[in-house]
Amino acid sequence: MLKAEIKDYSFGEFLEVRDGLNDLDNPFLQEVLKATIGDEWQALQERLAPFTEKLSTKWRKWSAEIARPENHPKLRHYDAYNQRIDRIIRPLEAVQLTEEVFGEALFSEKQLMFEGIVKRYFLHGNGEAGITCPLACTDGLIALIEAHYEEVPEEVKRIYRHATEGINGEFAVGAQFMSEIQGGSNIPANVLKAVPSGNHYKLFGNKFFCSAVHADYSVVTARVENTSNVAVFIVPSWLPGNKEKEIRNDFRINRLKWKLGTCELPSGEIDYDGAVAYRIGDEDRGVALAVSIVLTRSRLDIGFASAAFLMRAAREAKLYARFRQVFDRTIDGFPMAAAQLDDLEEAAKRMAATSYKIYKRFTEQEHSTPLEKLALRELILLQKIFSAKEAVEKLRLAISIFGGHGAIEEFSSIPRLFRDSMVNELWEGPRNVLLSQIYRDLIKAQNELPLASILAEMFPHLTDMEVESYANKVKILLKDGLVSVPNEMNKKAARQWEILWEELFTSYQEALLTPFEGYSILPDGVYDRF
Repeated sequence: MLKAEIKDYSFGEFLEVRDGLNDLDNPFLQEVLKATIGDEWQALQERLAPFTEKLSTKWRKWSAEIARPENHPKLRHYDAYNQRIDRIIRPLEAVQLTEEVFGEALFSEKQLMFEGIVKRYFLHGNGEAGITCPLACTDGLIALIEAHYEEVPEEVKRIYRHATEGINGEFAVGAQFMSEIQGGSNIPANVLKAVPSGNHYKLFGNKFFCSAVHADYSVVTARVENTSNVAVFIVPSWLPGNKEKEIRNDFRINRLKWKLGTCELPSGEIDYDGAVAYRIGDEDRGVALAVSIVLTRSRLDIGFASAAFLMRAAREAKLYARFRQVFDRTIDGFPMAAAQLDDLEEAAKRMAATSYKIYKRFTEQEHSTPLEKLALRELILLQKIFSAKEAVEKLRLAISIFGGHGAIEEFSSIPRLFRDSMVNELWEGPRNVLLSQIYRDLIKAQNELPLASILAEMFPHLTDMEVESYANKVKILLKDGLVSVPNEMNKKAARQWEILWEELFTSYQEALLTPFEGYSILPDGVYDRF
């Protein structure tokens, strides 16, 4: 009898419920979106329904297939006739998914307010970095051109049209290449050389870590020849008419990187040998433009990614915990597991509510005061730091809910999301770099703005007494030389600096969650299906 029971055991009920859920079937998330979007929510909801239907079914299956190790991207240097082509080979599902997602025209002026970013949030839940990373990079590329549209050459305006509205039904894919072997996150240390040549430049040298090397265009930082200026450029991967011939724009992809996560995303190392590049903005403003326009959007995107990863993990873990019988009851019938599930859901809610709140502030900053702009800048940094950190911690917790099955890559997407979240901790600045940046920002700002005013603007949920208390703690730590040569005193202060900001940011998240905490992340009656 026992052998028959084991043989007949099936996960079918769980899979049927899990795979039958549309990601939009989330009462909590709908309330957050309604509050964020306001009057246009109903119109946007109608547009989201067919999008999330594809995303939750066909695109989700494709994403799982693309993630298999045998389908990871590969690099073919030469064709049969010894011509250098540096072709990035991806599975058919990846090519189709790229065409369909970018074909949604997420950056078109025809999109409703917030439509593009909401759809990108849902895409993150599929955990396919070969799609979501290029989308974030394309966002930065578009914003960079928009900020200087009147002054860029016609070639760059065509790139802009290709990325936003498409050309002949094809939409451009963007990338950003800033890291070099000697500098990493230190963009001012770039040595890639940009040589003026008519209305453009030519690039010479190496970029050591380049994600989305299959892209059509990339945002590249480089040092202008015979100057100390690092400028920012748009670089086509192929000049007009050469993509079909596989003749790259005078650069070589040396190899693809073997990474911990985001394995579906081809990341490579590039040598430039005269690549045509178009400078954007002033020659001496490249670092500022790269950070304020391009990296800021990528950091916001990581906030959405972390929230979407946890939302999917929390929903699937709760379903599995209600379905799976262990010992004498379901997993969620044990206090320890039930408490962990509550913590997982609460974190997913906090991060989702926060990512939309901060993004909305970002879209409304055009007429902001210097104080408001500084507060937003620091919030974006804090979200990147602590959402990425917490995503790793909570996804590890989600894996444990599944027991031994949690480690099986085919059983759920959560191991993949976990590995990708560890990469997100590093992209656009690791924790120590960004915490140091906040320190530098406040050292500089305190000469013009009271620390209490900065904290009150960042964290409106705090009482005056709490603001004053935290401001005093920050003042003390600002005196401890957190970017000086390490000693026992400033290392201790550095630990306190991180703890202080995590405490503040978590309390901010909790305050934002309050209006929505009564809503479930799963639709009513879903448990009745087991």
